[in-house]
This record gives sequence, structure tokens and C-alpha cells, in this order.
Amino acid sequence: MLIKENEIPRVALNDMNKVHDVEIEIVNKLYDAIVKNEDIAEISKYFDEFLNDVVNHFTFEQGLMEKYNFFAYPIHRAEHDRVLYELKSLEKILKEKGDIKTIKDYLENVFKPWIINHVQTMDTVTAMYLSNFV
Repeated sequence: MLIKENEIPRVALNDMNKVHDVEIEIVNKLYDAIVKNEDIAEISKYFDEFLNDVVNHFTFEQGLMEKYNFFAYPIHRAEHDRVLYELKSLEKILKEKGDIKTIKDYLENVFKPWIINHVQTMDTVTAMYLSNFV
């Protein structure tokens, strides 16, 4: 397990909490497959599921931010775009080189600290703002 449920703080908008919970479940499946050294096809399947979930997660939040004119939307969106770019780069590394070690290192040393910090900071402020409308 990469991320325990209690490591991700709850935010003021329950729909955002649900999205985060699903993402943690999916990234943990990917991570567990890597740790168990499952075959590359299985890991790729889990990575695709994770990447699709991240896209849906970001799209959901961005849609709410746009709809309710969230003041920090450009900054929050830029952070989403940066992480999505990293994940798409990792997808290429996985598909072309089968480099599972790089994926594992990224999940442990970049994604995990990032998602915890992102929820504690940007998502917490965003959810507080959005809770006035949703």
C-alpha cells in the first residue's frame, strides 16, 4: 500500500473527498502490482486506470472551479496540468521501455508527497470556497 486513507485530509466538499478516495484506491492497486512484481501487461493496465482516474479527478475539480469562478483557478489548473504532464511522460516510459522502477520511484517520492500536500493546501481552499455554492 502506497497511501493510507487517513493520510489524505478530508475537505469541505464531500464529492471531492469521494474522488480522492477512489484515486487512492486505484493508485494503491497500481503500486501493489509493482511491488508484487506482476507482469508488465498487468501493471500497464493498472497505470492506464490510474491515469484515466487522474484525468477525471482533475476535470471534475476544474469544472467546479470554472462554474463558480474560483479565484485561484489558474494556479490550481496549472498544478493539475503539471502533474498530468509528468504522468503522461511516465506512461510513455512504461509503454516504450517497461521501466517499472521509475514508476515506483515516482509514486513513492513524487506523487505521494504531492497528493497529500495538494489536498492539504489547494484542494482544502478550493473545497471551502466551493462549499458556499455546491
